[in-house]
Amino acid sequence: MTITASNTTSFLRGALTFDGVVTTASGVALAPLAWTLAGPLGLPAAALLAAGVFFACYGLAVLYLGTRPVTDRRGAWAVVAANSVSALACVAVAVLAGATTLGAVVLVALGVAIAGLAALQVLGLRRR
Repeated sequence: MTITASNTTSFLRGALTFDGVVTTASGVALAPLAWTLAGPLGLPAAALLAAGVFFACYGLAVLYLGTRPVTDRRGAWAVVAANSVSALACVAVAVLAGATTLGAVVLVALGVAIAGLAALQVLGLRRR
């Protein structure tokens, strides 16, 4: 049996795959740099390390979801929900965690980027 992806599922799979690759790469880069970045960002090194490990693992899960021949729509909606919460959390941490100006700018930019990924995924889910 051959499974052919339509343009609709192709767009969603592309958005999920891109999210997975970028998130995994971010986590892999952040984890070993946690102690170096802690000072300039004004965030605890342990929190940055934990975030890096989480992003690497979460990114692999999203990448797996995006590379399946048939996209699990419930899984994709779960990624949208997780990305939405993450985007809001980035802004909350920027405001409440005592980050430096650089840290706040990075966190808000990250929140905007994550919200953009969620929006692309919603667009892919709503295409028929």
